[in-house]
Amino acid sequence: MSEVNTEIPDKPSVVVCGDTFNIPTEKDLTVGPGLVFRNNTITCIKPGVIKSNDKSVWIDRNHRRYVPVLEERVIGIIIGRVMDEYRVDIGGAHVAMMSSIAFEGATQRNKPELKPGNVVYARVIAANKDVEPELACVNKKGKANGLQVLEGGHIVQCSLGLCRKLRQHKSPLTNPLFNYFKSFELCVGLNGRVWVRADTVKHTVAISIYLKQCEYMSGADAVGMLRQTVKALG
Repeated sequence: MSEVNTEIPDKPSVVVCGDTFNIPTEKDLTVGPGLVFRNNTITCIKPGVIKSNDKSVWIDRNHRRYVPVLEERVIGIIIGRVMDEYRVDIGGAHVAMMSSIAFEGATQRNKPELKPGNVVYARVIAANKDVEPELACVNKKGKANGLQVLEGGHIVQCSLGLCRKLRQHKSPLTNPLFNYFKSFELCVGLNGRVWVRADTVKHTVAISIYLKQCEYMSGADAVGMLRQTVKALG
């Protein structure tokens, strides 16, 4: 039998399908994966651990396949073009579509010309099980705000759970990197992909190995592996 709660738990809590929570009237929360919004309440449709912050609430579980959610940031790979739209692989059940002018300042005469294999950091602007998801490289105000075509670098495949941990503000998983690398970039897509670019190829490889180890090791063990990898690569 489902359990009715007066409020969303402050701490991560295990939930099952049918559990229902009231959304505080003073909060404007985005409902994420594993939840549906019905009659001013959210209902769990997937078992897992419910988590929340000031902006969103979601069920954390290691899905094998990404399910697009409105407003999430994802890393997509261009696989083709149909008329004025790009077909983008985001690791979901369906290929996403993105307008060729879905970039800051883009017009029909002045727009990026992307080719298969190009990588984009984009926002999900439409997500419905009955239609293909849609992406854009601008926020609601039409600004890029970090959304862009990603040049060079390397894509690391991670679990969806790990990507959410990496997206946390001041994530304890990314903090150790600043002790070993002076210059690097990370773009974390909630679709199980992390784009990495450092000042050298060796450093890019070291960071990529570290992120993969975070899947299977404790934080301390992963940092130890990072230290050994940096030393081995010189």
